Amino acid sequence: MKLAETGQRLCRIPPRRWSSSPLLVTLSVISHGVVAQDSTDHSATKQLPELVITAPVANPGGVGETGAGEYVFERDYIEQFGASDGGIEGILKLVPGIQFGEDSEGVDGLTDLKPESISISGGRFYENQFVVDGLGNSNRLDPASDGDGSGIDDIGGHEQALFLDADLIGELKVYDSNVPAAYGGFTGGVVDATTRRAGNEAEGKLSVSGTRSQWTQFRTYTRDWDPESQALPPMPPSEPEFERYRARFHYSTPMTDSVGILTSVSQAYSETPDVTLGETRNRVQRNQNVLVKLTSELGASGALDISATYAPFESESFLTDVKGSDYSVEGGGYSLKAGYDYLGEAVEHEIDLGWTRSVNNREAPNGFYNWENTRSRQWGREADVGLSREGGYGDLDMVQESATLAYRLKALPVTVGGVEFRHEAGSEISQSSYRYQRDKTLFVYDTAVINSDVQCRGMVDDCMQEEQYFSGRRVYEADDVTVRLNEAALYAESTLAWQRLSGTLGVRYDYNDFLKNHDLAFRSRATLDVFGNASTRLIAGYNRYYGAALLTYKLREARAPFYREYRSTEQNIVTDWQRESGQGDYRYVFDDVATPYSDEQTVGLEQALLGGVMTLKVVKRDNQDEFARTETETRDDGYRYYIMNNDGSSEYLGVSLGWNAVYGNTLISVHGTWSETKTNNGDYDDPIDNTSSSEYISYKGKRLPYGELDILRSDFNRPIVVNVGVAHRFSEQLSASANARYRGAYDQIKRTGRQVEGELIDNGGEVVRESLTVYEDEERKATLLFDLGIDYRIPLVGDSVLVTGAEVKNVLNDRVYTVSEGDSGIEPGRQLWLTLGLDF
Repeated sequence: MKLAETGQRLCRIPPRRWSSSPLLVTLSVISHGVVAQDSTDHSATKQLPELVITAPVANPGGVGETGAGEYVFERDYIEQFGASDGGIEGILKLVPGIQFGEDSEGVDGLTDLKPESISISGGRFYENQFVVDGLGNSNRLDPASDGDGSGIDDIGGHEQALFLDADLIGELKVYDSNVPAAYGGFTGGVVDATTRRAGNEAEGKLSVSGTRSQWTQFRTYTRDWDPESQALPPMPPSEPEFERYRARFHYSTPMTDSVGILTSVSQAYSETPDVTLGETRNRVQRNQNVLVKLTSELGASGALDISATYAPFESESFLTDVKGSDYSVEGGGYSLKAGYDYLGEAVEHEIDLGWTRSVNNREAPNGFYNWENTRSRQWGREADVGLSREGGYGDLDMVQESATLAYRLKALPVTVGGVEFRHEAGSEISQSSYRYQRDKTLFVYDTAVINSDVQCRGMVDDCMQEEQYFSGRRVYEADDVTVRLNEAALYAESTLAWQRLSGTLGVRYDYNDFLKNHDLAFRSRATLDVFGNASTRLIAGYNRYYGAALLTYKLREARAPFYREYRSTEQNIVTDWQRESGQGDYRYVFDDVATPYSDEQTVGLEQALLGGVMTLKVVKRDNQDEFARTETETRDDGYRYYIMNNDGSSEYLGVSLGWNAVYGNTLISVHGTWSETKTNNGDYDDPIDNTSSSEYISYKGKRLPYGELDILRSDFNRPIVVNVGVAHRFSEQLSASANARYRGAYDQIKRTGRQVEGELIDNGGEVVRESLTVYEDEERKATLLFDLGIDYRIPLVGDSVLVTGAEVKNVLNDRVYTVSEGDSGIEPGRQLWLTLGLDF
C-alpha cells in the first residue's frame, strides 16, 4: 500500500473487513469504476471510483486505469478464494492467460507443498518474475529442473526462491501484458505479493485444515500385460495411505499509536503417494512459514516496514523405480527486508533493502547403477521398467545468497492546460552468490554387459560374479565452487491523460556482469474512453521485455565437468578403469550471447454489459534470441563444448474473453482463453545430462538423445482453457464458492516400459549393443473439474468466532488423465478438506 494512494497514516488504517454485502464490492470497481449495478446508469458509474478505497479488489476483471494488464487481489479476496492448503492457485485461476502444468492435477500435485508452476501469456514457467515486498523472489539457479532433489548435479530449483503461505500475503498483483517499466527480468509475466501489515486493532486467528486418504477417492490402473511374455502379470498398485495438514497462527496488534507488529506462523505436512517397483510408497514433505513484521509511522508522512521471514523445507523421497535410492533434502530459506515510504510535497519516495539466504543439503547413496536383468538383479523385470536400477547421486550442499537495494520515486499528478501528468522512476542494484559443494566423487554406471563367465576380482560394487559387469561409467569429481552475479537497473515512465485518452511511455535499462549486455526495453500503452462515461474502453500496448540471467550458466562454466571411464575383460577377467579419450569431456561456454527478449503487442476492449464488465484481449508475443546450444567435436585440448547461442525462438498468440458481474451477494467470474504457442526449443537446458549412450531413447523408431525428446514435449500449451467462478454470501455466518475449469485436449509424450535394441557402441575396444527405452505419443483427453467450498462462522464470547469450513475438490470425481493409457498408476478423484479455526 502506497502513501500517495491512500493519503492516510499507515498504522491507523483499519484492517479491511467485509460489510453485510462483501461480494458486492469485490468486483464492483474495475479500473475507472466500470462495473456498475446497472450499466445504463452512467451517472452512478462515474461516482464509483470513490469505492476504490474499500473494495477488496481494485480491478479483478480487466485492465488497469493506465492500460497495464494488472489484476489486484487484496486480503479479503485471498481469504475467500485461497485454498485450504495455503496456496493461491484458486485466485490465479481467475486470471485469463494463466496455464498450470499437467502435474498439478496428478497425485503429486494433490499433496505437493511447493507452489504450482504457471505459464503467463505463453512464457515458460521459469520465465516469470516473482516479487515479494518490492524485491525479487525468483530463483535463478536451474529453475527448469524437477526441483525434488534427485538431480545428479543439483538438488533442484523451483522458480520461486521461498515458498510463502497465502496467510502471509496482504495483497497480490498479477501482470499478464502491458507490464510497467518498474518490472524487469522476465519474458512471461509478473506475480507481485505484499506481505500483511498490522492494523489499528488487535486481531488473531488460529486454524487447522487437513485431508487424508480416507477422504480422497482414487482410480487405480494396472499396466497392460502380454501373456506371451516371460514377465509375471503386473500387480495393481495399492491405494495410497496419506495425510496432509496445515496449521496456522496469526496475531497482529498496535503497540503504540504509530507502531504495529504482526506475527504469522504456518506449518504444512504431507505424504505423497507414488508407485515405484510395483509398490506404493510415500514421499514426505514439511514446510514452515514464519513472518514477523513491524510497521511504524515516521512523522506525518513516512512509514517504515521491517520484516523477517523464515521458510524451512524438508523432504524424504526416493528415485522412481530405483532400488535403494532413498534420500533426504534438508533446506530452508530466510530473508530480512526493510522498506521506507515517504510522501513529500509532490513526490512519493520508496526505498527497499533486502537480504535472502537459502541452504539445501542432500543426503543420498553415492553411486548409481544401471544393471541388466539377471538372476540376482531382476527387480526391473518384475516391475516391467526395463533395467534394474539401483543407488543414488550422492551428497550435495548448496547455498544461495542475494542482497538487493531498490529506490523508486513517484510524482503526484500535475495538471497543465487540461493535461494530467504523472511520472515515475526508479533504480535497483543486487548481488547474488551461489556455492556448490560435492564432498565425494560420484560414479554413475551404465552399459552393463551380461557375461556368465566374468570374474570380478573382488570388485563387488560394479561387477556381479559370473553374471554381468559395467563397461562404462561417468565420473563426477568432488568439487567446491562459488560464483557471483551483479545486476543493475534503471527505469522511467510518464503518463499523460487528456480528455478521454490516456497514454504511457516508459523505458527500462538492465545490465549484469555475466552476459555483459546493455538491455534497453521500451514500454508503451494507451487507453481510450470511447464515450467518455467509462462504459467502453479500448486498450493497446507495444512493449519489450528482457529475460533474466540465470546463475546456472555461470556455475556450469566454473564447475569441473564430468568425464567417462571404460573397461573390458581379458579372458573373462575385468580390467581396470581407464579414462576415455575419444569422446572428450564436456565444458560449457556462454561468451558473447545476447539477452533473450520478447516483443509484445496487445489490443483489448472493456465493456459494461448486463450489470457487469466484459473484457476482450488479444496478446501477441514474438520471442527472440532465446538460449539454445551447439555441441562441438573434440578439440585439441581434449574437450567437447556446449556453446550457448541465441538460435532459439518462439511465438505466442492468446485471445481471452471474460465477464465479471455482481448480483446482490453473488459474484460471477467467467473467462476463456484460446492460445497457440510455437517454439523451436524446449527450454534453456536439458533436464539431465544426455552425453552418455545410456541416456539415448527410442522415439518413433529413431534413436534420440533424451534432451532432444524434451523439446518435443507439450505442457503449459493447452489450446483452450475456460474457468467459471461463483461465490455467494447467504448471511454473516454462511458463505460458499464454486469453481469449474475446463482444459482442452492436447498431445504429450509418455515413457513406456518397453526396451528395444539400439546401436552397437565401442566401449574401450569392446563392442556392445545398447538398450533403449521406448517413448511414444499419447493424447491427453479434455477435463472438466468442479470445486466447491463452504464456510460457517459461529459467534462465541466477546469478539471470538468459531470458524468451520469444508472444501471439496473434483466434486464429480472425474478423471484427470494423468496416468497414460496402458500404464500402471493412480489418479486422484474427489477430495475433501476440513478446516476448524478460531478468530479472536
